[in-house]
Amino acid sequence: MDKFRSGCLILIVVLAGFLLPAVAAAHTLGVDKAELIEREPGSYELISKVPPRLASLITTPILPQQCAFDGPPRGERGAYQVRFKFTCATPLTADDQLILPWKREGALLTVQWLDQTPLTKLVSRQGDAIIIELEEYLAGSGSVLRAASRYTKLGFEHILEGLDHLLFVLALMIVVRDGWRLVKTITAFTVAHSITLALATFGFVNLPSAPVEASIALSIVFLCVEIVHASKGRKSLTYAYPWIVAFAFGLLHGLGFAGALSEIGLPPNEIPIALLFFNVGVELGQLAFVFVVLVALKLLATLRFGFPSWAELVPTYVIGTLAMYWTMERAAAIVGL
Repeated sequence: MDKFRSGCLILIVVLAGFLLPAVAAAHTLGVDKAELIEREPGSYELISKVPPRLASLITTPILPQQCAFDGPPRGERGAYQVRFKFTCATPLTADDQLILPWKREGALLTVQWLDQTPLTKLVSRQGDAIIIELEEYLAGSGSVLRAASRYTKLGFEHILEGLDHLLFVLALMIVVRDGWRLVKTITAFTVAHSITLALATFGFVNLPSAPVEASIALSIVFLCVEIVHASKGRKSLTYAYPWIVAFAFGLLHGLGFAGALSEIGLPPNEIPIALLFFNVGVELGQLAFVFVVLVALKLLATLRFGFPSWAELVPTYVIGTLAMYWTMERAAAIVGL
């Protein structure tokens, strides 16, 4: 009996030796809390909060080129944390990244920029390292010129990728054929969406994105219906005063632009410049689209490439059909279908 008890005890000890490390490792889930703190401009601390038994897995981070460690590159190792201190010749910006070759599955990182509210996000391991893209943590642009370039590019890309906004502009161009009236109409659309973009970004207007996106699609359907009615001799306010309609729907489209800008995220100290140059980018993209359409039409006219009369409404029906599909799809998303 004593031999049996002794054997069981030995078996339990052996099993515990195998299982306890696995249980301990499973308890951490392979993800640890970490902090990146800007102590003063150009001076930072990166802190990994891990128990002592896991400290050896927290290896030296790879810093941006303009940065260097203040202390030992392996960090200062204390109770339940590993602390790395470093300074940068120029402050960290949205273009920078930190590469953490830590032997962990991820990090729940909180970034505290100087005089800003902390921001926490989970970053998962990619290959051999955890890569921290500082743009995702609302890092600044580094200078006014870089901020202007960054947000102009974002605005330009957004309008060219936003097929619904471009189709609305194209529908306006079908309604308005005269050059000066087209300038006034596009300007009204621009002023309107600039207003609601600013109001939404500063928090004065806050609407759910799903109804806004559905309404934007419906605005295109409205223009297409007006074009069809006009082809049958029934012209309305849209043709008499297109800039009024463009302004009214521009307010709606501005809320869509605001949703895109909020997804990007804005450092609080860059909101005014971001608004200005995001709008500049949107307008440059919009003007580029109008220019391409006008050049294409001019080229067709030069080549005397004629269309049968029945084909004149084909673009309108194509635009309207696509917009109606978007309207139904986005309306279904609102009610959870």
